[in-house]
Amino acid sequence: MSIERLENGMRAESAVLMKEREEIRETGDVRLAVMKGLNEGRSRERHTLPRRGMIFALAAAAVVILLLFILPGIHNTSPHTTKVQEVNWGELEGFKRLSLLDINHESLNSAIRHEYIQLIGKSVESGPYRVTLDAVTADENMIIMLYSATTDASQEVYGFSGARLKETGSGTYLDTGNGMGAHELMSGEDNYHKYYGKRVIYLDRSKPFPERLEADLQVASVNPGKMDDPKTGTIMADMHYSPRLKISFTLDAKFKQYATRIIYPDQQFTLAGHEVSLAQVELSPLLVRVRMAYLNEGDKAWPVRQEIFEAGMYTEMVSRTHGVPVNLNASTGYGMEGGYERLYSSNMLDNPDSLELIIRTKPGEENGELRFELLQ
Repeated sequence: MSIERLENGMRAESAVLMKEREEIRETGDVRLAVMKGLNEGRSRERHTLPRRGMIFALAAAAVVILLLFILPGIHNTSPHTTKVQEVNWGELEGFKRLSLLDINHESLNSAIRHEYIQLIGKSVESGPYRVTLDAVTADENMIIMLYSATTDASQEVYGFSGARLKETGSGTYLDTGNGMGAHELMSGEDNYHKYYGKRVIYLDRSKPFPERLEADLQVASVNPGKMDDPKTGTIMADMHYSPRLKISFTLDAKFKQYATRIIYPDQQFTLAGHEVSLAQVELSPLLVRVRMAYLNEGDKAWPVRQEIFEAGMYTEMVSRTHGVPVNLNASTGYGMEGGYERLYSSNMLDNPDSLELIIRTKPGEENGELRFELLQ
């Protein structure tokens, strides 16, 4: 896939997501987009161009950052060291290749290792399209959906142009986060008639844990042979779309049994010459959330907040279980008036012996590292 085609495909899917958010208009769904000082830092890893056929659909709050900083690559997870335990993904094996390139990989890998997954396997068909909600996993903070699409010979799957989740009791859509997707790989080549997708949905712990949900999926496709055309994705008239295909399910009650563990390190340090505190860390099966607070009132001014945020942009979260280190990748970061937050993947189900946050204020220099052990 050419860089130009990838960029245009991502822009198109992002535009769809932003349109959906305009339709939804719920407070939770636009939380990141309206928050003052919205920022998203890049993770420290280098980025590589995804192979042909891989397309992303990203939350509207991340679109601008994506186009500025990440395009045309994706987060390339650091080479994983020896695994705590090799994971057999079973009937979800088709998602494993996709997950290896995903910032939420360790969350999914750990969930599957501990059978912290709910297999759904429900499908809906319309014309040449068939979508399947394959599985979900969840905790108090987020839901991860795994879904797939197939077409008959009359269409080739371009990607998902929409993937959202509605709480059927209230009729409101949940806060849509990052997503990604890729075609099935057969004999080293993309199968344009099958596509795997993954989407993060953020939850608000102050609200009741969701139970009855409805996945709302839409597939974008092109006529046979078009996927190999370098211009595909640049000419909107070539695109075809399925109806919005909906699948209802009940979220497994086991996911609300794991309460979020909250730690208050209150460790102070300096970024860009300004005093900052590691104020709060939240640990759950799928998410590690780190909150930093600015200690001086004058540092809350926008230019200063931006300077501090950028100084702490390059971070690493390392979990160790029985001495084996695993990098937990950063999924997003954003600023707030009194500080900023960063979200990381999690393997808390592995009951790690240690969890270390590393902030590189001067990448490549040892004296530019700040280290914080979070599991005391």
